[in-house]
Amino acid sequence: MAQGNQSIIIGDYIITAFSDGLFQTTIDVTAPGVDKEMTQSLSGKTLTDPVFLAVNAFLVEGRGIRALVDAGTSDTMGPALGKLPENLIAAGKPLDSITHVLLTHIHPDHSNGLIDGAGNAYFPKADVLVQDEEYRFWIERDLSQAAHERQRGNMVRARASVAPYAARTTRIGDGEILPGIFAQKSPGHTPGHTAWTVTGGKDSLMIWGDTIHMAFLQLQHPEIAFIFDVDPELAVKSRLRLLDQTSADGIRIAGMHLDFPGFGIVRRAKTGYVIAAE
Repeated sequence: MAQGNQSIIIGDYIITAFSDGLFQTTIDVTAPGVDKEMTQSLSGKTLTDPVFLAVNAFLVEGRGIRALVDAGTSDTMGPALGKLPENLIAAGKPLDSITHVLLTHIHPDHSNGLIDGAGNAYFPKADVLVQDEEYRFWIERDLSQAAHERQRGNMVRARASVAPYAARTTRIGDGEILPGIFAQKSPGHTPGHTAWTVTGGKDSLMIWGDTIHMAFLQLQHPEIAFIFDVDPELAVKSRLRLLDQTSADGIRIAGMHLDFPGFGIVRRAKTGYVIAAE
């Protein structure tokens, strides 16, 4: 069942949030070394309390385009996830009507959902757009170059996920990629992690991928890196840059791991930042 899909309008585009489900983790696993007293004071959570992170995707429709930003997890991360295809269908968005999949990056909760459990394309008519550096890192490197076994496993799965789209994959740089839709590389979490900005008139929405994982920690302490960051120091720099950019320019944001539906407006606070709901 679709989870109360919510939409906003930016120029000629309607952007709708879709849920793939919830990912369960703990702070000590995803942010090892974080200060436990600080964590409890900010959230009331211990390092081992369960934390449920939304896994969101966003459908951008207009100008003859029906572009899905990220594809969810498919059947690879447990029964609480993999809900995106059924939620799209329930909302009257057939999977073969998707014209593009715009990847923020090639991590399992963003790209495994390109294919079903049998390895077939969920979106058989879609072109996949992904940063060139991201593609080279996950798809073209030799598996022996993986930093650890988890990364190697993600590389193997990434190759299977993009394989059915080989003839329809475009490797991009920064700039306007589709009419009014811009790519901006924001590296660190992964080498080609990308924010996608939809523009219309004086309004815009930045779909910023994994810039923030745990808002209750990283908005007040953007220096907190996550175990999934390929380059933690660079990820922090990119996070600070996008927080500064969106708060200064009044750009609306959408995040893959912000509480569903994931839309908001970034504002500076006395310490760090806050995200006001749309």
